[in-house]
Amino acid sequence: MGIGRDDHQWSQRHLSHYVEGDLRVRPRHRLDRHARDCVDCWRGIRAMRALVYAAQGLDGLAGVRAPATIFDRLRPAGASGSPSPRGA
Repeated sequence: MGIGRDDHQWSQRHLSHYVEGDLRVRPRHRLDRHARDCVDCWRGIRAMRALVYAAQGLDGLAGVRAPATIFDRLRPAGASGSPSPRGA
């Protein structure tokens, strides 16, 4: 099965929503299916998760604290199953 350009563009626009858990069930499944076949989107999900994790570690540096609830919406790293691309 080929990777549809429309699905790829849609997936790229929704990576952060996917990682933050903001997608409803059907769109989340759409991105899951696409990322299993698309190494670029699978890597994008992993990179976005790493970025979120790194940003959480910045809290409190230089004496600036983020609001207590700023990261509540984000899932802990590795909490949700990542699609694993075929052949990766």
